Amino acid sequence: MPQVFSSGWLYLFIVVMVISIVRIWFKLRTIQKEAPMDRPVIKVPPVSRQEQENNDEPEADSFLAGPDELIRQGDYETALGLLNGLLEDLSPTEEREQRGKVLFRIGACHSRLTDGEEKLQHMLRAGESLREAVRLFSPTRFRDHYLRALGELAALYEDIAREKNPVEYLTQSARTCETAADSARQGGMTEPEAVFLMRAGNAYRQLSSHNEAQVNLRRAADAYEKAAAVLDAIQDERVDSEKIRISKLLGDTLVGLSAYFQKGESLARAVNAYEMALEKMDETMHLRERCVVQMDASKALLELYDIERSPAHLRQALRYSRDALNAVKKGEYPILKALAMAVMADGLTRYAEVRERSENLDRAMKFYEAALGIMKDGEEPEERERVREKLAETVQKIGEIN
Repeated sequence: MPQVFSSGWLYLFIVVMVISIVRIWFKLRTIQKEAPMDRPVIKVPPVSRQEQENNDEPEADSFLAGPDELIRQGDYETALGLLNGLLEDLSPTEEREQRGKVLFRIGACHSRLTDGEEKLQHMLRAGESLREAVRLFSPTRFRDHYLRALGELAALYEDIAREKNPVEYLTQSARTCETAADSARQGGMTEPEAVFLMRAGNAYRQLSSHNEAQVNLRRAADAYEKAAAVLDAIQDERVDSEKIRISKLLGDTLVGLSAYFQKGESLARAVNAYEMALEKMDETMHLRERCVVQMDASKALLELYDIERSPAHLRQALRYSRDALNAVKKGEYPILKALAMAVMADGLTRYAEVRERSENLDRAMKFYEAALGIMKDGEEPEERERVREKLAETVQKIGEIN
């Protein structure tokens, strides 16, 4: 009997040990399961609304009421003290989502404490907390929290890039936005997907000023085109402003890209993007915006004319510059009026090469002179100098004819 009793207890001990090991293994897997941060991330308010995403999540997080009120008041230091205390009381395995919410707020508080000497340290601490929050949130059950954390992290990377290692942190920002766009697409969240794609494009455009201009401008253009395609599927006037903004950004990026890659094709695509923006603009509600886009389209068309010598490009460029000038001729936007005059003069100097040379050069000279008369010292210095040079060239050409 004693031998049988001892064997039974031994078997029971072995079974309990096996079950315990299996439980520990599953918990470790849960802890180690991370979001895809190898493809790194819109600064958002740390507290914006009641955080409820589906029926199985609690309606309110009462334990966050105190810190949330302090955050609304802008008392981030005190809020951090409360949040760090809350974090110590939460289990890393059983209360993952609650820890994620606390860490998100800790990161957001640190990212807003950037006025003192420890600015960079606060930023780096914010990054650590936000990355951990992203890791803890489930992209399926807590997708909204997951995207907000990625958005905050993306904006933080851009802020850090102004302090150190711009290539590294702008790359991280762009990749994080792409990760967020992928998650938004998987969740059927069309508008957030487009916004994150646009943010990725913005990061790549900034990155092009520091590293591999052609490569990063092409990446930016690709991101903007994807964002435009996503929004095109939404037939709703409320997203027209985003469509306009993305089309304008795409056009500007392609103009920049034309200096490095397939100049004629890039400029033609830029003109198409500007025209897409103009189609969505109301002539009265978007007066200033239309004027700016018309001038940009005219400049691109003039460059395209210099390459292809197509009269159609020149005519369209003159039409856009004339429309831009007519839109601001009442003087509501004097600097825009001056810029529009300069673009009109640029078109007329080219038109003088093919028709009524003396008359069009005289008109161009008057537009250049009027533009310089409106521009004050310090306003648009590069354009002011360029207009001076173009005026001198035009006056010389008139003198040669006479």
